[in-house]
Amino acid sequence: MNSNIVKNFIYFPIQVIRGEKVKLYLNELEVLEKCTKEILFKYQQEKLKQLINYVYNNIPYYKKKFQKLKMSLSDIKNFKDLAQIPPLVKDDIRNNLKYLINPTLKHSWRSTSGTTGSPLIFPKDRIATAYMDAMMYQVYSWHGIDIGDKQARFWGSAVKPKDKIMQWTKDFLLNRKRLSAFNMSDKECLKFYHKLLRFKPKYFYGYVNAIYQFALALERKKIDATELKLQVIICTGEVLFDYQRKKIQEVFGCKIVNEYGTTENGIIGFECEYGNMHIMPTVYVEIINPDKNGFGEILITELNSRSIPFIRYKTGDKGRLLNVKCPCGRPYPLMEIHEGRIHDYIRCPNRRLVYDTILAYTLKDYVWQFKAYQEKIDYLKVEVIPKNNFSSELQYKLKTKLKKYLGLDMNIDFIQVSYIAPEPSGKLKYFVSKL
Repeated sequence: MNSNIVKNFIYFPIQVIRGEKVKLYLNELEVLEKCTKEILFKYQQEKLKQLINYVYNNIPYYKKKFQKLKMSLSDIKNFKDLAQIPPLVKDDIRNNLKYLINPTLKHSWRSTSGTTGSPLIFPKDRIATAYMDAMMYQVYSWHGIDIGDKQARFWGSAVKPKDKIMQWTKDFLLNRKRLSAFNMSDKECLKFYHKLLRFKPKYFYGYVNAIYQFALALERKKIDATELKLQVIICTGEVLFDYQRKKIQEVFGCKIVNEYGTTENGIIGFECEYGNMHIMPTVYVEIINPDKNGFGEILITELNSRSIPFIRYKTGDKGRLLNVKCPCGRPYPLMEIHEGRIHDYIRCPNRRLVYDTILAYTLKDYVWQFKAYQEKIDYLKVEVIPKNNFSSELQYKLKTKLKKYLGLDMNIDFIQVSYIAPEPSGKLKYFVSKL
């Protein structure tokens, strides 16, 4: 489909219907990008003031929090004062969800992929999602990408029939072709490549390892993937290692860009044309408990969030702030990611490598937490904390779904437990391979 048609006659009209002022916020961010650091600071300070005032008057969770800490609105005058508010973690949201929502605001429900073994389900209001989209397309423009440009997407795919239809419709309307990260066999990669030759995508977007596996598959087949003539490849969702960047760039012959973000808060950091990762003006980033090299836990305050307000939110990742000037001239500060969400692949008896988030997509509606172990090529043990009755019929149904991706020769056992211990780092890996 023509990119201008997608942009002006599909995307923007849908956003207007949804009540999302993406075009207005895009104009705002375009102006901000050309301002000085002093103007950027004032802009963010005003955004913080509006956010704190809003949550104090409209969000019961924070009203109670301020009262308990014996704080008033005047106590939070700047970003340094934020340290008086305790960090927000996922369990705070799960346990206080109804007190973090303003029911008068229009919102949509979202869910993380559950890489910690327990997906977070939460609402995002229209102001927050509009700013998230505007910020995304603003930084994509740094690399010549516009709304509606053809995209090849390397991502998870829906499991339920209804969700599959919704996903296909959305991909079609937004000019996207998708390769499921759950099925990265050479056969599927080759099939997708030939589809892309006809589709002619302008850019790739997706999980680092999925794009990397796609590159390796094409290399094994001795295919000249530079024929796709890609403008850029945007990698997200995982740490982008140097060896992966080098190989992907070698296979496709185009620029590789690293994106750091979360489902909860949108893009947090994005690489400019000089390869430096800039912090987005829509968020405020703090680093706490830094080590001797400056790497510490990343806390995010999303300046436009209203339902749920993410204030000093723990992402579970590590990074550091860089006090250097970027040649691109943009006023946004720089950061470096040390440790992100690193996924593994399940090795199957048929030699297929399957992205381990298939576990989250399949199990998240039925269990609170899970953790899978693979000690043999044909055996997967999955510890689960069920939401309700985890009957033998349900287990059979889930095994059947998983075997569609892992192969009929994969043996799967569900073990019901009451507790799943975290890793020494504090994270709860949901897949451990011992092969």
